[in-house]
Amino acid sequence: MSLRETSGARELNVDADMIRLIVAKSRAALFEVPDAEADEPEREIEIDAATSFTEPDGDALSDERLPDATREEAAAMIDTLNVDEQAEILALTYIGRGDYEPAELETAVREAKAAASGPASTTLFEIEIFPDHLAAGLDAYEEWVAKQPA
Repeated sequence: MSLRETSGARELNVDADMIRLIVAKSRAALFEVPDAEADEPEREIEIDAATSFTEPDGDALSDERLPDATREEAAAMIDTLNVDEQAEILALTYIGRGDYEPAELETAVREAKAAASGPASTTLFEIEIFPDHLAAGLDAYEEWVAKQPA
């Protein structure tokens, strides 16, 4: 058994570049860029010849009610990973949030698997600013692995 194996460091099942892509897509889905136009489309409603009022045009705003394609794409990227990879994504998020240390990846993965109650993407999107936690967890784990004796 090598020193790396006894230290607890191991290669991740999920590719680090895939994690970074998930982070980028999830950030785009969660952190919307404000519209350049603050004005809402309006339509005028006339009750009678002397009375009218203006309200937001629901038809013009209907695209806001459509599912967010970026979020769906990020969720699909997460949910198409195998169970071990999804658990690692969750574990790295927990590490980035400070719940675990990078050396405790295996424990965090076991906890993520045990707590699983649905799609991993649903769990992740419920965590406030999860893309930042995931990126921080990946960085912390990679730094910790690099410090381990070869």
